[in-house]
Amino acid sequence: MPGPGLNPPSIPGVTPVAPRADHVGMGEDSPQRPTGTDDAIIMDAGLDTSLPAGVARGLGRLLGDGPVATLGDWAAAVRAATGGGAITRQDLCHTDDRSPHHAVLDGQRYDFACFYDAVILAGLADAPVAIHTESPGGTPITADATGTTSLAVSPASAVFSVGVADDVAPPDGAPTHATVYAAVCPYVRAFPDPGAYRAWRSTVDAATVAMPLAGATDLATALID
Repeated sequence: MPGPGLNPPSIPGVTPVAPRADHVGMGEDSPQRPTGTDDAIIMDAGLDTSLPAGVARGLGRLLGDGPVATLGDWAAAVRAATGGGAITRQDLCHTDDRSPHHAVLDGQRYDFACFYDAVILAGLADAPVAIHTESPGGTPITADATGTTSLAVSPASAVFSVGVADDVAPPDGAPTHATVYAAVCPYVRAFPDPGAYRAWRSTVDAATVAMPLAGATDLATALID
């Protein structure tokens, strides 16, 4: 089931980048730039926006398949490849250590290896959740979420990334939520602004894209509903 489209507010201070003639789109021989994207950021942040070719290939290879066209398609493929079920609380990357990536729900703190688990927790709980994380550079980022319908972010310019290592291998057998999480979690990070994301992106051997953090709940919806 493809997820819904994302329609978050524009990122303060960001002007969409004009298409580059040398950008390769979904097909290896295509000269077209994927709609709504630049080299690093999905500017209009839609689940049905075409992904850059490297991200499309990597996310598909992670599932033992060909390129996925969009994040909505990838979310649907994850669910199909892992038995068709939605993510549950037990699938989240909980940690016993105090983590900069944590959530507070009904007064109880939940620590995670990956900040996006806190967003998914809000959707699963369908109750107010206070989300706390840090960028790779140590900048605190917070969000107040209610289910999958509301996410108030500070700073408003925050973005989050999704990606997978350049050398990710196809699964040995059927993929599971655990194997998908292990591959994706290191590259699902939050940043105070697009510039911080781009600086980090240049330091990792991974194909990633980023989108406004204010739209993060829609990807969660596609994974849990």
